Amino acid sequence: MSGSGSRRGSGSQGTQARISSFFSQSAGPGTPTKTSNGKRGGSPIDLTLDSDEDVHAPPPKKQKITTSTFFSPRRPAASAPKPATPTTKSGGHAEQWRFDPKSPNLSQRTTENATQREAHERAKKILLGSASLFGGRDHSGDVTPSSDVEEGPDAPVLEDEEDETEKKFSELMEMFSSSSSKAKPKGKRAATKKAAPPVAGPSRSKSQKIEEIGPSGRPYTPFELQVRELKAKHPGTVLMIQSGYKMLFFEEDAKIASKELGMVCFPKRNLLTAMIPLHRRDVHMKKLLSQGYKVGIVEQTETAALKKAGDTRNELFEREVTHLYTAATFVDDLNSLDELDPNAAPPLMCLLEEPRGGMGTDERVNIVMIAISPSTGDVVWDEFDDNHMRTELETRMVHTKPYELLLPAKKLSPATEKMIKHFTEHSHTEHRMRIERFSKPMAYTDAFALLSDFYRGKERNVGEDKGHLMASIAEFSKLVVIALAQSLKYLTAFNVADALRETRFFARFTERTHMLLNANTLTNLEIYRNDTDYTTKGSLMWILDRTSTKFGARLLRSWVGKPLIDTQALRERTDAVEEILSNRSPRLTQLRELLRRLPDLARGLCRIQYGKCTPQELVVLLKAFRRVSTTFTPPHPAQSQQAATAPSTGLKSQLLVGIVEALPRLRDAVKEVCDAVDFGAAEQGKEDAMWTDVDRYPELDSLNACIQVAESELMDELKAIRKAIKKPALQYTTWNGEEYVVEIRKDERREIPANWTLLSSTKYARRYHTPEVRAKLQERAQYKEALAAEAHRAFLSFLAEITDKHYALLRDAVNKLAVADCLFSLAQVAAQEGYARPEFVETHDGDAEDVLEIVEGRHPMIEALRTDPFVPNSLKIGGGETRHRIITGPNMGGKSSAVRMTALCAIMAQIGSYVPAKSMKLSLLDGVLTRMGASDELSRGRSTFMVEMQETSDILHMATSKTLVVLDELGRGTSTFDGMAIAGAVLQHLVQDVKCKTLFITHYPQVATDLERMFPAAVGNMHMGFSEETRVDGTREVTFLYRLEPGLVTESFGVECARLAGLPESVLQIASARAASMRDIIEGRIRRTK
Repeated sequence: MSGSGSRRGSGSQGTQARISSFFSQSAGPGTPTKTSNGKRGGSPIDLTLDSDEDVHAPPPKKQKITTSTFFSPRRPAASAPKPATPTTKSGGHAEQWRFDPKSPNLSQRTTENATQREAHERAKKILLGSASLFGGRDHSGDVTPSSDVEEGPDAPVLEDEEDETEKKFSELMEMFSSSSSKAKPKGKRAATKKAAPPVAGPSRSKSQKIEEIGPSGRPYTPFELQVRELKAKHPGTVLMIQSGYKMLFFEEDAKIASKELGMVCFPKRNLLTAMIPLHRRDVHMKKLLSQGYKVGIVEQTETAALKKAGDTRNELFEREVTHLYTAATFVDDLNSLDELDPNAAPPLMCLLEEPRGGMGTDERVNIVMIAISPSTGDVVWDEFDDNHMRTELETRMVHTKPYELLLPAKKLSPATEKMIKHFTEHSHTEHRMRIERFSKPMAYTDAFALLSDFYRGKERNVGEDKGHLMASIAEFSKLVVIALAQSLKYLTAFNVADALRETRFFARFTERTHMLLNANTLTNLEIYRNDTDYTTKGSLMWILDRTSTKFGARLLRSWVGKPLIDTQALRERTDAVEEILSNRSPRLTQLRELLRRLPDLARGLCRIQYGKCTPQELVVLLKAFRRVSTTFTPPHPAQSQQAATAPSTGLKSQLLVGIVEALPRLRDAVKEVCDAVDFGAAEQGKEDAMWTDVDRYPELDSLNACIQVAESELMDELKAIRKAIKKPALQYTTWNGEEYVVEIRKDERREIPANWTLLSSTKYARRYHTPEVRAKLQERAQYKEALAAEAHRAFLSFLAEITDKHYALLRDAVNKLAVADCLFSLAQVAAQEGYARPEFVETHDGDAEDVLEIVEGRHPMIEALRTDPFVPNSLKIGGGETRHRIITGPNMGGKSSAVRMTALCAIMAQIGSYVPAKSMKLSLLDGVLTRMGASDELSRGRSTFMVEMQETSDILHMATSKTLVVLDELGRGTSTFDGMAIAGAVLQHLVQDVKCKTLFITHYPQVATDLERMFPAAVGNMHMGFSEETRVDGTREVTFLYRLEPGLVTESFGVECARLAGLPESVLQIASARAASMRDIIEGRIRRTK
């Protein structure tokens, strides 16, 4: 033992090497060898110690278990002495976790850290309340109370210390988080930093922001939150959000884009996303508009340079909906090539109604219609009474072809809603009609006040305009004022409310100067589109439209749908067409050449009016108007009274003379506007440099001066750079869009200042920006962005000035040009071979000269579509002949073509066109009503026969003595006897009571015979000619002659028509036998009743 002790003594003096000395953290011999709890904490291991020498050492004292060990006071600091570090050290709270070689050894710290973690976990459970899960267990049986646990008021001391430790730890984590965020790239926003994990209990920081977790399990980014906010602000709108060089769709909008545009919709982080290139924006937007969607364009409202200089430079760019469009409110570019219907302006129609009493079939309503075409500025309104089937409303909708309906949210009457639903679902158009509803109609006082503010708010040069506008509004009925105000409120959201600014250009749908072709007539006679594939080809519009301009084509469409009934206006129109054909005046040649090169001036004016016109479009419009104003020399003021008859004009037609004299009035106004614009700069889109007078907008001049000063300072800085690097010949270069770049070759080995910013480095050269240059470039960029904003404001003010001063004059000139274009179009039709000018006969009620006579007339569309010659037909109604003609004949014999030819020639004549006939004489008709074909309307609850009867009812209510009525096979949708009875009764009513001109096609010979016998002076029978041959096998062969001939035909040759259709011969033989049998029975009954 003594030897062992001596050996240990010598080892303590450093004579014995120990392995543990390599791992000891002790600084010297003064380090304690045992901890306070009796264990060897950091004592070295003596390899010379015998294994049995320590057998009798007392075992470590077992620690007693207590239920409140968590609240026991900490042990004295002797077990883990803290280094005496000053609290003011730069590390702050991190000092207590900083590594220090003088601290206790690893095993000791590990034990203490494990104890602290255990205490930390238990403290967290208690503070969060989860420790109550174990509250029901009883530990008294297996736990011995500790005598060294201090209870009473001093127990919570440890909890306070743990809270203090937790608080310091949280502050440390925040310090680490902030330091790591500073190391991130500059492009990341501070707001996108991930928040520190939330701390449980009262130690949670009150300023800590809780981030919302998205479907992907990750927090929403600021951009995603911005998208959600925009969607919440604009419900029901498809948002196209610009981000860089892409347009993005999100969530439901992405699904719509995937469905309608055929693109991929995919999840990206927390939102469904679809995207398109920026340059394809308008193409895809028009597709969405054509499908009835409302589309909003979201763009950045902050520029990069100005934002960088502002207080929000580290935040996300602000985005807002800058443009809002629907199909009706979208005003396309001046020369767009992808319009759905180039010859029609998509209108918005607002409808309101008031009940007028009645129930069922006696129901009557008063309906107000406002149809606005923002792209052309046309406004059409009407107020009318309608029946329970809403045929008047349907007629107006067929004429107007609305792209969007503005209706009250509280539904209209059931009959109106049903008609609108049927019209929208069966319109056979390429676009889908949109229905927008407003909460409830305004009160009359609010509506009148809104219109008053709108018209008084517009600045006018002449004070009388305001009074004239308000007088026009006051003349409207209350319901019209409310509908107009509701339309104004809706259009204001799209910035196209100025379409309503000129009430002088409002037009009523029904006027005394023209007839109104109802919906059935437009469909049956194929006025606007054919009834096969619903395109323009094969329609009357296709025959007559030879216009050169889009605004002329739109006016011609209105002429075709509303033939004239005013004799004077009709004669002026036909005189103008005849003079264009016969007169070789150079003025007409000049006018025709002028029209061939004009853009869509009506749309261009509206784009100026709404502030949507670009500088390039303005140049195109101004050049066009200047060409219009200088084509004709204005007459001398002294000759203004004789201008219409002066031989120098060379024109006789009042319409043509008025057009030629109206155009030169534009000269002064157009010259004033053109002189203010530099066309060269405007064609390049330079809004800041397109003004000939620099003093017109002084703000632009001052900003340009600031930019020039900044650029001169940049050139002065070049001198300083030359001196700094000792290179007198140095010049700025431009690299990758960066201006004022200093390029230094590497082989020059020049000393570059440390504060220069390296832009790029290649094998041979380096490119730099100096701090001064960067500052000046930033300043210049701010000036340029301010200049661009101010230049755009100046450009908009210039457009507003054009509108306020010259809109009415320019609009009137466009209307005159449209009339000229329509007249030239009708003249081209008239120049075709076989067309003749119709002769109009003035008559009075009861005059025997009331006549409709066509000599060798032809169907205009069939003649143009077929290569075979059309067999002409002659027909005379009135003027000594019977006014009602019953037409019979074989199926497929040409009966419908003959009556359609008659109706179309009458309409063409009253449009002002020549007609495809050898000659035509007619008294003016006040309407053409037709009932042809068979179709059901199940969506409106009407069967085929019900549709037939309803259309017949409308004709009987609308027809007058000056109406042409065409009835084709009335009564065929029910039983034979009911059909015959109805057909005979209707025709008898037309003969006895209405006394109109009638063309009545029937396969009931008994009806024709009876009515001709009852009214021999008023009813005459005609039939389509044919020849018949009987073959050896008993079958008959019929040859159609397609000529109207007098007399009655009792057979319809239905079996022969079925043979042409390809029915089996066995079926036809049975049908022939039964037809002969039934014919014998009927003839026998007739003989017995005589």
